[in-house]
Amino acid sequence: MKKIVTLAGGFSTEREISLKTSRAVVKGIHIAGYKSIFIDTAFPGTVLEADENFTYDGIDLHIQKTDDKSEALIKTLKKLAPDKVFIGLHGGEGENGEVQKMLEDLNIEYIGSGPVSSAVCMDKNESKLYAQKVNVPIAKWQILSTTDEGEIKDLISKEYSYPVVIKALAQGSSIGVSILDSDDDIPMTIAMMHNINDEFMIEEYISGRELSIPVIHKKAFPVIELIPNEGFYDYEHKYSEGVTKHVCPAELTQSQLQTINTYALKMNEVLGCEDYCRIDFILDKNGEFYFLEANTLPGMTELSLVPECASKVGYSFPDLMKLLIEGE
Repeated sequence: MKKIVTLAGGFSTEREISLKTSRAVVKGIHIAGYKSIFIDTAFPGTVLEADENFTYDGIDLHIQKTDDKSEALIKTLKKLAPDKVFIGLHGGEGENGEVQKMLEDLNIEYIGSGPVSSAVCMDKNESKLYAQKVNVPIAKWQILSTTDEGEIKDLISKEYSYPVVIKALAQGSSIGVSILDSDDDIPMTIAMMHNINDEFMIEEYISGRELSIPVIHKKAFPVIELIPNEGFYDYEHKYSEGVTKHVCPAELTQSQLQTINTYALKMNEVLGCEDYCRIDFILDKNGEFYFLEANTLPGMTELSLVPECASKVGYSFPDLMKLLIEGE
């Protein structure tokens, strides 16, 4: 029986979501017929074997990363010698290539994109530059190098118009995103920027339909449309039941479906994504798709999009785990 280790928790702002993903994943991996091991990287000395009733409360959500914890994780992984690792981490060290590099140094196989691809996809500025290379449409944007209220106000006045988006470059789950409708929203946005240790970008706001498409083993899966009950698809709408309507497969014309599939596969290839990813787009009122971002470690909670899309073509959650572990 193959031994699959799921790395969970971590130290990023998305620790809570990582634990939700990983609890679902380890149960699915067990049901799929593997020996399923759960490791919270914040407590790397604790190795838990999962079954279909696995639970884990996460203890403290604010845990500091230390060299001792990193060394302990390496020691634990060497001792376990897993056949493969499922990276259930989100944000931070999970999606910036750090864990992928560590696993490669240990000669341990893992599911997902490599260190370079992970780092590029994590950086919203870099991934937009890659979209430009393959002529996939993107909204106008630039790095925001100031938190001065007057300078931001002048920039919006001269280069953009309201509404406008300011977002962190390397956060996920819509953390660090602010949609500004007027000058009155600038102070609140500056406060958000000061609370998140990251660089920020300013981006033209594109009004339209929010669409997401998984690419698994270089194949485009069904497109899903996300319709929040109000506002945009933010953290609350992603992880709270009943506040976002999911339409899967999304209602698109054959031509639109062909276009988004083409764009998704182009982005998957140019970004060097492996095994699976989820690529997000906006479809505006003129029928133009705009690339938003690629997520190399998309959520796998009970409300997550990749499992929902996969279910539309016959994959149960355990089937999806097996597909990701074994490939085609």
